[in-house]
Amino acid sequence: MLSINSAFEELRLHVPTFPFEKRLSKIDTLRLAIAYIALLKEILVSDLDPITYIEKCLRGEMKGEHTAEWNTSGK
Repeated sequence: MLSINSAFEELRLHVPTFPFEKRLSKIDTLRLAIAYIALLKEILVSDLDPITYIEKCLRGEMKGEHTAEWNTSGK
């Protein structure tokens, strides 16, 4: 069985981040994983193709009750 630290390292490999970001804390890793899963779920249930959905999110056109914010504790 993996240790908790090994599990967090594995999760960090799957959470999208910017290349210049410092190593994420455990809480930031969990928050970003939750937000990423929510985004993927929103894409699946939307009527839009994934690229269009993400483009609309980036332009601020997808303001819904389930739209996740990508915040870390450093902000």
